[in-house]
Amino acid sequence: METAAKTYTLTDLGNSLKSVIEKRYTGRYWVVAEINKLNYYPHSGHAYPELVEKKDGKVVAQFRGQMWKSDFDTANSTFLELLNEPIRDGIKVLMLVKVVFDGMYGLSLQIKAIDPKYSLGDLEAEKNLTLAKLKKEGIYESNKRKTLPLVPKRLAIISVESSKGYADFLQILAQSSEKYCFDLHLFPSILQGEQAVTGIQQQLREIAKTPHEFDAVAIIRGGGGDVGLSCYNNYELSRAVATFPLPVLTGIGHATNLTVTELVAHTNAITPTKLAELLLQQYRRFDDEIARATDKIRVLTEKIVRENKQKIDANQRSLVAATKLFTARLLVHLQRQSETFKASTGKQLQRSSLALREQQYRITLSTERMVGNQRGKLTQFAGQVAEKSVRKLEIQQQELTHLERTVAVMHPRSVLQRGFALIRGNGKIITSAKKLKSGQELEIELYDGTVQTKLIEKNENEAS
Repeated sequence: METAAKTYTLTDLGNSLKSVIEKRYTGRYWVVAEINKLNYYPHSGHAYPELVEKKDGKVVAQFRGQMWKSDFDTANSTFLELLNEPIRDGIKVLMLVKVVFDGMYGLSLQIKAIDPKYSLGDLEAEKNLTLAKLKKEGIYESNKRKTLPLVPKRLAIISVESSKGYADFLQILAQSSEKYCFDLHLFPSILQGEQAVTGIQQQLREIAKTPHEFDAVAIIRGGGGDVGLSCYNNYELSRAVATFPLPVLTGIGHATNLTVTELVAHTNAITPTKLAELLLQQYRRFDDEIARATDKIRVLTEKIVRENKQKIDANQRSLVAATKLFTARLLVHLQRQSETFKASTGKQLQRSSLALREQQYRITLSTERMVGNQRGKLTQFAGQVAEKSVRKLEIQQQELTHLERTVAVMHPRSVLQRGFALIRGNGKIITSAKKLKSGQELEIELYDGTVQTKLIEKNENEAS
């Protein structure tokens, strides 16, 4: 006969397990785990984090944690002081824990303290590993080698429309005295935490479908501490930025310790405000180049005209001097012939006189022919010089006209003159009818002034 097994109640079994655990795990232990979900309750101040250990992206161990209000407040304050970030989901922590068992709630780890220095060191280790991989693959400098247009006008913006950083960026562009015209297209994405990695990558892939439509990509985010920016040290995200086919510009926060994404980007402006100022400076440099080109054309034109005039004047002086010298020599020769003729007999004088007159006639014809030839050559040379000067002036004028047309076309006023208008609501430029609400106050900027109006009705396709 089989001996009947002893029967326990749940309470008995729970108490037995509790007794065993309390006898075996009597002290406190330092444990490394990732906070999968914090489960913080503001009304009580307690937190019940889900603690996991991952290997190759898979969860291999999981425990329930508990952290009473006093312990949580102390640890959270330390995090804020050292990392400028609170305790949150998705970070790896070193915890001082006590193993406890409750008949109702089972096994859990009671967290007494969290070491923020470990979390910071873990973030730094991830950053260094990502940098090493990118450099080994030879793509660390890839995006920096992309050519940023002289005037980056068409920008794909990865940000959140409601973010303060994005608002600051738009405000700087709008308040510029030059009123440069930018073509901005927003690609919304979460910008913090693990979801930011997949969100930003997804938007980069979307932009890469039509790279010809944009001059550059800008990732814009407000400020934050090192933990909040840890997603930007992610290898997959950093690699996507480094290998992107367009220049990537970053303005993702105020952290002094740059993330890998910022380091591999074409240009890092630290903050959204600085990024907007950088873009405006690009436009100003273009204006300066146009001004310098115009001045150069004017100086070269004046130089060509001045040099050609000097050549003509010099040739004229040479011709006059040669003519005077030739005439003087002819007069001396004629005087000598005349004296010879006078010494001859009458008959000889008569013959000589006839010969002399004939010779004088030939000499006169020769002189007139020579002078005519010289005048023809001078006229031809002057014509050639004038033709070359006119040709060079026409070429320089064409180049100047082309540059002036380019500047005129790119100027925001030209766009408005062609019948376009800028619509603003609450000081922001409206790019979509979906953002409009009936009764909303609007400002319409035209070429010759602004109009204040109110949206009466909005249908599915258009607003009026």
